[in-house]
Amino acid sequence: MLGPYEAQIRSRLEAEPTLSAAVVLQRLMNVDQTRFTNKSLRTVQMAVKAWRQESALEILNGDWMTPVLPPAKSFGNILR
Repeated sequence: MLGPYEAQIRSRLEAEPTLSAAVVLQRLMNVDQTRFTNKSLRTVQMAVKAWRQESALEILNGDWMTPVLPPAKSFGNILR
């Protein structure tokens, strides 16, 4: 059901992380009223929750960030 719109929804959630599933559904209903109704809310909620969990795991695993600073140079026991 959400497959064709998954990339679009994920990019919106990335841009606006506090976006609720209800708002996501409302936007989907504006795009395709025949496919999405108020009864689709639970499906959208579960999908949004799963995508947020994936994002959280990426953050916790450190996959979302690359080191910015070069490694510290060591001179004996003193780090500079």
